[in-house]
Amino acid sequence: MFRKKKTSKRNLLTMVPLLESRVTLEMDSSSDLGFLIIQRTNFIERLTIRFLKQRAFRKIKLDKFGRFAIEQMAYRKNVQAISEAMIEHFGEEAEPALPRLVKFFEILEVHEWIIWEEEK
Repeated sequence: MFRKKKTSKRNLLTMVPLLESRVTLEMDSSSDLGFLIIQRTNFIERLTIRFLKQRAFRKIKLDKFGRFAIEQMAYRKNVQAISEAMIEHFGEEAEPALPRLVKFFEILEVHEWIIWEEEK
């Protein structure tokens, strides 16, 4: 009757998250907070920037765990390595590290601020 599409199952722990090209990390010098700077590049956003005088970027405030995860992404680490580094750096304060990290990456993925790369 109807055939199901065969989807390849991917292991999230072995995948490497990378920031999209329009997203950058900016550090706050006075505290340990970081900010994600997202360039507004689609057609509607460019119109609002031009005619409604809105900002050309969005600034998203990160806590210390989010900042640490984004910094680790620069080293092209997989999710499991980032989780282990977070536990090593923050200790008990980071627990439960892996579910928290997975939810953080899920939010970033929904907003299309990260892309995934398979680990080789």
